[in-house]
Amino acid sequence: MRGVLSTPRTVLVFSIELAVFDEEALGRAAKVRAREDGLSDEAWTSMRSGMSDDLVMLLDPGLMADAGFEILQSTCEVSAHAIDQR
Repeated sequence: MRGVLSTPRTVLVFSIELAVFDEEALGRAAKVRAREDGLSDEAWTSMRSGMSDDLVMLLDPGLMADAGFEILQSTCEVSAHAIDQR
């Protein structure tokens, strides 16, 4: 019996802090991306709970063909809401 060879891998953790200055635009972009991924508007609406889900939809491509990596897990949390300074 031959053993199964596994490809060695390195696991990295990547963090990003970003500011959202237009929540509605973010939501629209995430909805477009969800459609491109084959989700109906109804399915995306039922899955979406807010900006956190919008960011994950836009920033987590999962497995990218020929890129040599895949995102294993992604999470997003809102750390602070900005005060409208207009």
